[in-house]
This record gives sequence, structure tokens and C-alpha cells, in this order.
Amino acid sequence: MYDYLREHCSGGEMAGSVVNLDALIPREDMLTPAAEYRGATLERIDIGHLDDAFFVNALRKPDFQRETAHWSPDKVVDLVRAFVSGDLIPAVILWRRGANVFVIDGAHRLSALIAWVKDDYGSGKQSLEHYGGRVPDEQQRIAEKTRKLLNGLVGPYAQLAGAKKNPQNAAPDVQVMLGHLAVNAIVAQWVPQVDEKAAEDSFFKINQAATPIDPTERLILRSRNTPNAIAARAIVRGGTGHKYWAGFPAAAQQQIETEAKAIHAALYEPPLGDQPLKTLDLPVAGRGYSALPFVYELVNWSNDIPDLSKSKTQLEPDPDGSGTIAYLKSVGSSVSLITGTEMRSLGLHPVVYFYTRGGDFQPNAFIATAAFVRDLVQKRRLVEFTKVRAKLENFLLAHKEYITLIIKRTGAGRRSLGRILRYLELLVSEYSAGKTDDDVAAKLQGDSEFAFLVPTMKVPNIRDGENVTRRFSRATKSASFLETATRSAVRCGVCGALVHRNSMQFDHIEAARDGGGADVKNAQVTHPFCNSAKPLLEKAWPW
Repeated sequence: MYDYLREHCSGGEMAGSVVNLDALIPREDMLTPAAEYRGATLERIDIGHLDDAFFVNALRKPDFQRETAHWSPDKVVDLVRAFVSGDLIPAVILWRRGANVFVIDGAHRLSALIAWVKDDYGSGKQSLEHYGGRVPDEQQRIAEKTRKLLNGLVGPYAQLAGAKKNPQNAAPDVQVMLGHLAVNAIVAQWVPQVDEKAAEDSFFKINQAATPIDPTERLILRSRNTPNAIAARAIVRGGTGHKYWAGFPAAAQQQIETEAKAIHAALYEPPLGDQPLKTLDLPVAGRGYSALPFVYELVNWSNDIPDLSKSKTQLEPDPDGSGTIAYLKSVGSSVSLITGTEMRSLGLHPVVYFYTRGGDFQPNAFIATAAFVRDLVQKRRLVEFTKVRAKLENFLLAHKEYITLIIKRTGAGRRSLGRILRYLELLVSEYSAGKTDDDVAAKLQGDSEFAFLVPTMKVPNIRDGENVTRRFSRATKSASFLETATRSAVRCGVCGALVHRNSMQFDHIEAARDGGGADVKNAQVTHPFCNSAKPLLEKAWPW
């Protein structure tokens, strides 16, 4: 059982399928001054220690620790079931500093049991307080799924706690669980009384050995006080959750939270539901749940920070919040060119640019497209782009696999960004020169950088591991829906390209100044930029 739990209860899950238990053990800076602790250390943690006792209230996570949001509902249920069944649970590793007990290893194990005790799987009282009174719909959905699974397979903790008063009247299976709860415990191993730096090093060494930390996440943890790391964390949680910016002046804190909330909404509203996809109303940046690596890269790109995983460049900590605010403003400016209702927003439809044919979000495609749009602005080519936008986007929809192949050919990280950018630039140039789709395909085939794309003109068979001979896969269902829905989707009355719900404006077909009325026959849906620039489409945009 020990090996089983080590294998199945310590790894991460795909974003969007994990339970957020981050609120159940608060974070704290390990450098907080504290008097020396002289009492005895706890060797075994039983369920009573996690039931509103002094011990659970003393638990803390180091402020650099990654979010406790890497387990699926099944893993949470497996851990609780193992505990109430009397099975051995791997030891947790703790470090005492004053009145606080820091969890160096085992935060997910302890949090899963605390979640069961408190009936809080990411949307209960403590979680709501942690996230400012509201948690994302996706988080609520997964919390409820976990609750139903646990209540069905184990039962609510409150029910078992109530049965303790009259165990002889309890059902036989409940009596067995009560017996196990009375004696089962998690072994606590303690890091010796070392300084904070040694304790932090122990955390990274232990966690890297048991469950390797994603390199980007490790970089964020190590540089947690820099403005890019703080900005990324603020965006991911919409300015809520643990406040890594709590040491800044009150005005700076408020501005950080306001900016982060607005960016989060622009990226992740409406929330992405389960697959297969059944709507075109998708968030421009996929799932906001567990999206820290992508948001961190977006922050760095928006602020022209080199690839820190390969560069010796090290950012200095932000002393007062001004750096974090500046970084957030840069991200907000980049995002507002892509989505939203500001007059400069192109309102790019995420289905066209950011999702695969099977409905998966592509982070590299998002950042490369953001670079493409920024380049259009700097070179004053927005009007040129708008004139050929419908043709370009129809080509992108017809050949969704091209960007996927570019990413696979050039590799993960920033390596594919330049080639995706050049691919989009080539399409604009070719269509601006009056070329047809066949001409564009011939151009790609004759270009050594893109020749590998053209043999894939046939739409590939999409599989995701299910038995495709008996039923359609989720990806195939999503692809079928997207292909059908985009044919009849709302299009801009000015440029003819798809319009997304987050970037929808209404325009007079005949201008009001020319006598155009306000009736339905004179109204058309447009992109914000198309609406604002319509009178100037024959001129250069004055930016």
C-alpha cells in the first residue's frame, strides 16, 4: 500500500481535473520572527489532530510552496479511503518554527484529510474566505464532484464523528471505520532545527526527488519575490488567494488586485466547461485552473523578459509593488489587443487562433499570436490585416493542424514562437498581395521553413485513446462541433471574420451622421477595431 500511495497519490494531474485544496493549510513566510520552540514534537498525526485542534491550526505551508492543487478527485478519495481502512499512509515531513509547523512534504496528504474533516474541497467556508468570497465555477464543479465521490464511498466525516457517540448503534461498516480511525495515524518526520535557508533547500530536494516539480514552476518558487512571479500568481487567482504582495503599501496592493482581476477575467471568462466542446463561447486562454506556467510565460513575454530557464538574467525582488504593477499593465495592454471591447481590440476568436482542431488550448499559439498582433500595431498594419482577415482566418480554420505541427516540429517553450509568428505574417502578406488559397499553399510548399506542412492537407484522424471503432472520442466530437458551428457563427459586418462574445460591438451599417437609423435593419455585429476604424480603412491607422 505504501508503494501504491507513493505512485498514485503524489503526482500532478492535467489542468482542469484537479481539486484545489490550497486554502486548507495557510501559507506563511518562513522568515517570520519566532521564539525558539522548546516543547516535544508530535510523532503520529491522528484524525483528532486535524479536527479543529491546536495542531491543525498551527500548520503552515512555506510561502514558496506550489499550490496544493495537483490531485484529481479520485486521488483525494483514495487517500481518505486508505486512511479510514487502516492502510499505511506515507510519512509527512515537518519543520517547527516557533508556534508554526511548516509542511515540507505531505501537504496534499494532510490537506485531503483536512478537506474531508471540514467538508471543504475547494468551495467550502475556508476556501471561500481564502478566495475573497468567490471561487471559479470550475473549482466549484470539481469540489462538488469530489464531495459526492467521498460521501458515496466513505461517507461524510461529520456522520462518522456523530456515530462515535453511540458506536454500538452504528452500521457494521461504520463501526469498522470508527475502529480504524481510533488507531490509524500518519507518521511525522521532523527536519532538524536548522535555519530557514536549510529548511527551504530541504523542501526542494525532497519534492524534486518524490514528485519532480515542473521547471517553470520551480523557477517561480525560487524567485517568488520578483515582480513577474508576483504578477503571474495574482493573475492566476484574479487577485485573490494567498497575497504574495501583502508586504506592499495598501494602495499598491489594491491596484495589483484590480489589475490582476481584470486580466484574469479577460483571459478566462467564460469558464471552459467539460469536453467535448458544445459552444463557441470559449475563454481565450483555455482553463484558468492551474494555469500558472502559461501565465508566467505570458507575463515574461509581455515585458520582454528573456527565457529565464536558459538565461543567467536574474530579476531583483520587487520592494514596493511598483514593478509588479508595471508588469501587470504590460500584460493588460497585450491582452486588450486580442480580446475585450476597447476600440483597439481585434477581438480574435479563440477557436480560430488558440485551440486545436480537437478543442485543446495551445499556450504557444496564444503568445505567438499576441506577438503577431503587437507587431501589426508597431508596423501600422492593422488596416492591412483587417482587409484580409476573413481569408486568413478561413485558411487557419481549414488547416488547424498547421500550428500544431509547427509546435511539434520546433519543440516546446519559446522555440516555436518565432515560426508561428512568421507563418501568420506570411499569410497576411500573401492575401494582401491578392493571392488565393492555392497560391498560399504553393508558397508554403516552396518555403523550406514550412514545406513540411503542405503534405498534411488532408484532415487527420483525431484520437484521444478511446476505442474509436465503437464510439467517437472526445476530441473527434469537439472537432465535429467546431467545424459545424464555425460555418454558421456570427461574423463581423465589416471584415467578415468570426466574432467572439467577449469582443462584440454593434455598428450602424449606414452611419448615423449620414442619416442611418437605429432599427434592426441598420445594425450589424462588428469587432471593436473594425467598428472604430471603419471610416479609416482606406487610410493608415494613426498609431
